[in-house]
Amino acid sequence: MGNGWHERFSAEEYVYGKEPNAFVVEAAQQLPAKGKVLCIAEGEGRNAVYLASLGFDVTAWDFAQSGLDKTEKLAEEKGVHVKTELRNLLDVVWEEEQWDAIVHIFGHFREDIMDRTLAGVKIALKPGGYYVSELYSKEQLQYGTGGPSLEDRLADPVKWLTAFDGYFIQHFYIGEVERTEGRLHTGTAHVVQSIFQKRKEAGK
Repeated sequence: MGNGWHERFSAEEYVYGKEPNAFVVEAAQQLPAKGKVLCIAEGEGRNAVYLASLGFDVTAWDFAQSGLDKTEKLAEEKGVHVKTELRNLLDVVWEEEQWDAIVHIFGHFREDIMDRTLAGVKIALKPGGYYVSELYSKEQLQYGTGGPSLEDRLADPVKWLTAFDGYFIQHFYIGEVERTEGRLHTGTAHVVQSIFQKRKEAGK
């Protein structure tokens, strides 16, 4: 992330569309009703606004103010509220046990930021909370239908399984999906999907 994202989202067009990611729609059915949800690297707000429309208390983080501005605009258009916060995942402070779910859709970062982010997610989830993600896999380089052009920015499924070792795996998928998300994510893609639940301590 960086100023390039601010410039990309400064266009009037919603470059990834206004409709939610298809996996978010599917995963939302598994989340606790009306819980506190954090969407990280949320871009222009399509997933945050959708989750808010379902009654969740949603906060969107992004490093591009233009993306957050468009999130607020889309929320107003849809008649819902989303709290927006300008956050840099490189130095954000993760508060303990704050969220019922953390949603991470196509947020690709260099390795040190990703490691820090996944560790932060584990801190910030409440016991029983969910981490929901869809990310392009390293195989996506062969498809050219969206995502980073650098292999080290793409998801290795082993990394995610290792990072969330001990969590309940409600869903884990590696393979092809069809995505039509604005002009930048269109066509057959290769992804890693996760729904990991933080286990509750015994007796709680």
